[in-house]
Amino acid sequence: MATAPAPMASSDRLRLARLRLAAQGLLPGIPAGSEPARTPADVVRRMGMMQAQDLVQACWALGVRLPGSTLAQVHAALESGGVVRSWGARGTLMFLDPKMLRPLLGVTAPRMRAQAAATWRRENITEAELESLLPVVVERCATAGASRSALMEAMSAAGSDVSGQRGYHLLVALSLSGELVQGRMEPGSGTRQLFMDSSQWSPGAGPEATAMDPEDAVREIVLRYFRSHGPATVADCAWWLGLGLTPVRAALKTMGDQLATRELGGSVYHLAPEIDALWDDAPGARSVLALPGFDEFLLGYKDRTATLAPEHSDAIAPGGNGVFRRTLVSGGQTVGTWQVETTGKERSAVAVPFAQTSASHMHRMNSSMAGYLDFRAG
Repeated sequence: MATAPAPMASSDRLRLARLRLAAQGLLPGIPAGSEPARTPADVVRRMGMMQAQDLVQACWALGVRLPGSTLAQVHAALESGGVVRSWGARGTLMFLDPKMLRPLLGVTAPRMRAQAAATWRRENITEAELESLLPVVVERCATAGASRSALMEAMSAAGSDVSGQRGYHLLVALSLSGELVQGRMEPGSGTRQLFMDSSQWSPGAGPEATAMDPEDAVREIVLRYFRSHGPATVADCAWWLGLGLTPVRAALKTMGDQLATRELGGSVYHLAPEIDALWDDAPGARSVLALPGFDEFLLGYKDRTATLAPEHSDAIAPGGNGVFRRTLVSGGQTVGTWQVETTGKERSAVAVPFAQTSASHMHRMNSSMAGYLDFRAG
């Protein structure tokens, strides 16, 4: 009979959480001597990809990793094509490094297609229809881009039914080709992007510039994951990519000393050597962060118990409906949620801690939330 893994000590859970803060770029200047991210594109390149189904909160996920940055700077990265947004893995919208767009989709799109097969059958979406529609939508995007509604009109004019959710499913399916990405902000909107022809618009996103052997692509993506998310397990990485365990394990075998390993509670964790060097004195004990909903610090792992106590899971994602609230993280532990309230033209942020806290701790929470308001105003 197999022996169950030993339960992890609370001190080890804290260590994992705080080392993840450092790996994810949430502790400025740590590890010492590492090259800091200076632009939104730098952050995305390091992270591999970042969950971005909620555009406003995804922009703050970049901003919180770039102290002193502004929403305008993140929008500029989207405008220039330095960061692109598309369905990158698990059927979820992600911020992506344009040079990894097609290599990543070469790895993840087959699984996403397989998972969507039942929906496509129900909606009578066929490969023949997708093949005929792709040049239509790419031409409609050209270099200026096209709104979602404009693409719906173009697909309808081409003879496709876009009623209900069918049009949305068509756009997702077409985006899995890598030919379409979401890029420039739609004029007059701070929450919607235009669809772009990736080959014409985004530097390095064309098929010739991003050709990569599938095994090399998996290796690069897995390496970026563990360097930016570790300590993490094979199961964490496989979940993040929406893949099986086998390709992740195969990629790890080729990495030699590019990653360090540690064993805790019967599980093996992989991490960047510079993060491993912090093992005996994990930083961030006094850090307080106001993170967006859907942030990689929480959602980048299959097992989230190192940073979120199970009894608080429902407060973060009520009813398990897949919608994750903004989180307050203290010393690597999720200690509450926060929300933004708007009155006229004024915005304010309100903390909702899980338990009563000291005045000094609340002050640090308020300072963290004020950072978000400054980011939005800049």
